[in-house]
Amino acid sequence: MITIKEMMDGVSGIDESELFKISDKLWKIGRLEEIKETVSPDLFYLHVGINMIGNWKGDGWWFLICEQADFVPYIPTALDKLNLPELKTAFENVIKVFPEYTVFKSDDAAYCDICNFLQSAGIKIEDERLKSIPLEKRKEMVRQVRQNIDRLEDLTKPLWGDSAEYEGWKHVLDFISAFI
Repeated sequence: MITIKEMMDGVSGIDESELFKISDKLWKIGRLEEIKETVSPDLFYLHVGINMIGNWKGDGWWFLICEQADFVPYIPTALDKLNLPELKTAFENVIKVFPEYTVFKSDDAAYCDICNFLQSAGIKIEDERLKSIPLEKRKEMVRQVRQNIDRLEDLTKPLWGDSAEYEGWKHVLDFISAFI
């Protein structure tokens, strides 16, 4: 298994560009599950962390949850490893609103329907399980998601925003430093 120490061998001066290079090397292994099977757990969660922060910087949490769904099951552990318990709790509060049968899988029609269902009560959906939820309950779920996403964004911005320490990469750099 490839470790963080091995991945960082020969790298001096870790910045956002270097972090993306590390992630790009790992993506050459294959899909997320293949990476997980090939590298050490800590390197895997570093990869999740880099992608999580990078995607957040680009488009925010709702994009990450909806468009990068394969990461969602791993985000709570990544937030733990990055020592961000308050973000972990806020993230889990968003995910708790999703129906219990949700499978977080990118490019999946059922998952897309769930995201649309939670995005707005006015978006048409196809899934019969979702259609069986009364409109008032759906409106409440949409409200809860928005409220929880807003809270998560408010907590995240000072930590990962461009004006944050090390342009938002401090927690990842601290995590790496424990291994090299």
